Amino acid sequence: MINVDPPAGNFPASGGNSTHNIVSESDSRLAFKVKSSNNEHYRVRPVYGFIDAKGKAKLDVNRLPGPPKEDKIVIQYAEVPAEETDPQAPFKAGAQQGEVIVKITAA
Repeated sequence: MINVDPPAGNFPASGGNSTHNIVSESDSRLAFKVKSSNNEHYRVRPVYGFIDAKGKAKLDVNRLPGPPKEDKIVIQYAEVPAEETDPQAPFKAGAQQGEVIVKITAA
């Protein structure tokens, strides 16, 4: 299980940035993958990564100028062994265990 803090993002339609923490409630190491419903106006960094047990990872969201719109970012996650070095591997193998949705709004 993961949480995102803050759990939503609000941006001016003219563009902007926000930083979120992906926080793990799990006793296991997790890999994550970040997807957006609007790849034309949003850039996220990192797209893939790891979170240690009970740890957190930083997610940067950049909104490019564009029309006002409601979108979402989906963070998928999966448990991985400590020796895993490729955060994309569990998703290529279809091992996704859950996801969290972050609502993002540009006004």
